[in-house]
Amino acid sequence: MPIVSFSLVKNIKLDSREASSIKDIKIKDIKQWTRTEVLKDYRFYIICLNMLAMPAIATGTFVYQSFIVSSKSWGPYVIAQSFMVYSILSVITLFLSGFLIDKFSSRKLLIYMNIPLFISTFVLYYFNSPTSSFVFLGLIGISNGLANVLGSATWAEIYGVKYIGSIKALTTALMVFSTAFGTALFGILIDNNFSIEQIALVSGSYILIAILLLLLIKNKLNPQNIIR
Repeated sequence: MPIVSFSLVKNIKLDSREASSIKDIKIKDIKQWTRTEVLKDYRFYIICLNMLAMPAIATGTFVYQSFIVSSKSWGPYVIAQSFMVYSILSVITLFLSGFLIDKFSSRKLLIYMNIPLFISTFVLYYFNSPTSSFVFLGLIGISNGLANVLGSATWAEIYGVKYIGSIKALTTALMVFSTAFGTALFGILIDNNFSIEQIALVSGSYILIAILLLLLIKNKLNPQNIIR
């Protein structure tokens, strides 16, 4: 596999497709951001708020699924069965999101990434039927599929690909931290007698704030161009 991979990628050039898609100005290059420059960009933190919502909330849900089952009085196998819907919709969304990113760009799709996750918190808050578990995890699966593809494409589109390794290392570290933080936060809330409905409300509020902040900068997500 390493030999095959090397033979396939050795001639790949780090060119951006953006240069040929922007008209009316002469563009030689898209600005290639270093990790230090990215850390100074306010857009990075707003995008991260959205990117980290999925791993934090989903991991908290998976770890404390027994608490959800007992709170909702669902049967012992409901969550396990619901994971089938989660998996199927995750895979379907993965395939579709790749096509949609190529057609519309990840910057335009980013705003929609957490909407299914946001709706899932309402499902968890309002409904107690075992059937709602399938809807709840299915919606999380859709956001998961989008997040897995957008998590790579967005950074490359906005910040270029020359230093994408350093940027991805940073965002992956933040993602791992968010899963630990989400699990810890869920545990703290449970220990402080929060109901699952109240936890869903906290989660939904976080997602809503992140989406609203992203809406404020949605027209500022284009890559910066070096004009010569």
